[in-house]
Amino acid sequence: MGLMELQKGDVVRLAQSVTLAEFGLALCDDEGVGLEIDGVVGRVENHMVNVVIRRMMRRPAPFAPQEGAVSRWVRRDEVLGVIEGEPHLWPNAKGLKGVSDARDGKVRKTEAPIMWTVGVDQIPDG
Repeated sequence: MGLMELQKGDVVRLAQSVTLAEFGLALCDDEGVGLEIDGVVGRVENHMVNVVIRRMMRRPAPFAPQEGAVSRWVRRDEVLGVIEGEPHLWPNAKGLKGVSDARDGKVRKTEAPIMWTVGVDQIPDG
């Protein structure tokens, strides 16, 4: 199998191993498939690709996180393919799934909240 043609500026989908390396967590979607982030090709070498990943950067308190980017070398086999559109801004690990679902057009599976009511006579005595 030949190497995928990559050019500087291509938006690419990156393997779950890159998500793990960048955020320190192996996160999965509702079906148990590993989350894959995207990035922009900055430079292509024989066996490696330098990608720029847009993400929220932590700052010292009391400052809020701000949008930034990191440059990371990945193996060519960690680049899964070129995708259409703009690269996504990846938040902290907690928000990755929401961005991934929105990119992939998945509807979030949430159950309606259950509301419980308890009458005064049903509250157990301490």
